[in-house]
Amino acid sequence: MTFDHLTVTGRGYVTRAQFLSQGYNDRDIRSAVHAKLLLRRRHGVYVYAAEFSRLSTEQQHVIDVRSVADKLRSVAISHESACAVHGIAMYGVDLTKIHVTRLDGAAGRTEYGIVHHVGKVLKDEDLVEVDGMLVTRPARAMFEASTRHTVESAIVTLDSGLHLALTSLDELTDLGALWWNWPGSRRARFATRLADGRAESPGESRSRFLFRREGLPQADLQVRVDDEDGRLIGFSDFGWLEYHHLGEFDGKVKYGGIPSDPRTPQDIAYAEKRREDAMRAQQAGMSRWGVARPQRHEGQADRSPDRVRSRAVTPALHPQRHSDPAFLTRDRPPTQRPWHPPRAVTPGACQRPQVSWETDGAGRRGYLA
Repeated sequence: MTFDHLTVTGRGYVTRAQFLSQGYNDRDIRSAVHAKLLLRRRHGVYVYAAEFSRLSTEQQHVIDVRSVADKLRSVAISHESACAVHGIAMYGVDLTKIHVTRLDGAAGRTEYGIVHHVGKVLKDEDLVEVDGMLVTRPARAMFEASTRHTVESAIVTLDSGLHLALTSLDELTDLGALWWNWPGSRRARFATRLADGRAESPGESRSRFLFRREGLPQADLQVRVDDEDGRLIGFSDFGWLEYHHLGEFDGKVKYGGIPSDPRTPQDIAYAEKRREDAMRAQQAGMSRWGVARPQRHEGQADRSPDRVRSRAVTPALHPQRHSDPAFLTRDRPPTQRPWHPPRAVTPGACQRPQVSWETDGAGRRGYLA
């Protein structure tokens, strides 16, 4: 049996004991690691480098979780690690450590890259078996992870779980009431009130948090846009219906291509441009933004929230002086709150240079760091 065959079978990793049982020795393992054929993930745990590098950070974390769950007893995978096992998207989360909750009443600790939590766990109510591992249920995993991170990060996690229909807002609200005195519970309950399962990506969830933080009107999500004959043009990620304005978050997946999509990135970009033109023809403005990390030049000052708000809040979101376009004729009324002027911010009070807007003749394009 070759290294290639041994490391790509099973649960995504291979142990030193498995290598030795196939006739290899420690020198063979060291040579494979030195040649970058193998990667050492933990003591005595290796992965095939070529296959492992193709996985996302969350998928890599799941393989690490398997290697721990297969060895430890009397623990349940929990918190961020359980979210990764359930396929829930996360943002701003450190996945270098594996989180477990003790089931035997042992003390909490952090050792060998494993965080041991202590908490009351009811096996029948709080745990499920996934891929041979005991894992906390999605709702509990999402709420526990939300208590440990920022509101923005929590919104991404909660939106993803709701979008995947792994839980409901009522269940999350009940957990918040049950664990009201947990450290970080207040932050998690606040994020639960802002969560919306209609958000389809972490970028859309982060955008909603940004809108709220910068004082923009609340947007409706997944707005259906029809032409004059009532035929569907498409769905826009965001819609400020009162202001006849639409918004789209452009992630790498949209233009980078999907493995199951036979179209080239150029075809996808052209089709997206045609769709946007058709939406604009319905008397609706359009703003687009994406993820970027612009580099600062030496000596360049950080952009203050005042500057961000002055560029983001523009007449593009002001009510238009024409009749309602076709896409506004819907059965249910708009859900956004009324327009309010931007909040006054003391210069230098906080520095969050995370938004950059560029204006062109056709619309607005921005970048979310």
